[in-house]
Amino acid sequence: MTITAPTPLTDRQREILAWVDDYIGRHGFSPTIRELAKAFGFRGTNGAACHLKPLRKKGRLTWVDGNARTLRVVKEDAT
Repeated sequence: MTITAPTPLTDRQREILAWVDDYIGRHGFSPTIRELAKAFGFRGTNGAACHLKPLRKKGRLTWVDGNARTLRVVKEDAT
């Protein structure tokens, strides 16, 4: 069995993860896609979604499709 290293995050992805994590820490719930789009200057929610989907694919962010405020940052293992 071959174990592959996780795909590294881009600077922008790290920035978005940190922002979501900080938002949850300050408010006690996750931001909406619209709030994320506004915070990063995206023109609309599609721009935000295009940044979130790769983070989900890399296993660093989860959410429940169709439900608001379900973004969750998946912490890296410290192994």
